[in-house]
Amino acid sequence: MSVALLIEQLHQTFSENTLKNTAKYPLITHDEQWPSPCEVGEIDEQGNIQWQGARQQPAGSLNDLASALELEFPKALSELYGHMYGGSILASIDGHQVELLQAWNEEDFNLLQQNITGHVLMKRKLKQPETVFIGLTDQDDLLVSVLVHTGEVCLEHVGKKTHHVLAPNINAFLKALEVLDSNCKCITCFG
Repeated sequence: MSVALLIEQLHQTFSENTLKNTAKYPLITHDEQWPSPCEVGEIDEQGNIQWQGARQQPAGSLNDLASALELEFPKALSELYGHMYGGSILASIDGHQVELLQAWNEEDFNLLQQNITGHVLMKRKLKQPETVFIGLTDQDDLLVSVLVHTGEVCLEHVGKKTHHVLAPNINAFLKALEVLDSNCKCITCFG
């Protein structure tokens, strides 16, 4: 199954789990200056709005960024970040709670690419293999990253080399995730 279909299924499962356990879709603080095609319904009394993953039209790509950085990103990386708009998906894998990062809107997709650029340049300055972050963990300085030259999904402490392989590639990583709901104890709760 393609990464695009897997990420779409993860969004659907996350929304369904949250709806089942909270009677609402995942919530995020509404910001009228930061609209998203994935916003659903009306703003509640606390200033939150529900959201569901929405397909990017047209699909986003990291190819220009990879070219500018003189790298060849795994194709799955563009599908991971360029197929859907949405909030983060909360899941667990290998004893770690993770927050799988997603772009909220087109502007956020552009900001994400700037952050990836900064991350890659930092790795080069530190003379470490290039990685692209795709998630956060329940530890403040521990990232989920893709090792660019192998495609492996790994854990890495900020500023350090990757130290633990979670999956041989993005596809296997997504298949191994146990999706939670937004009501869990997590890094950034939306509910």
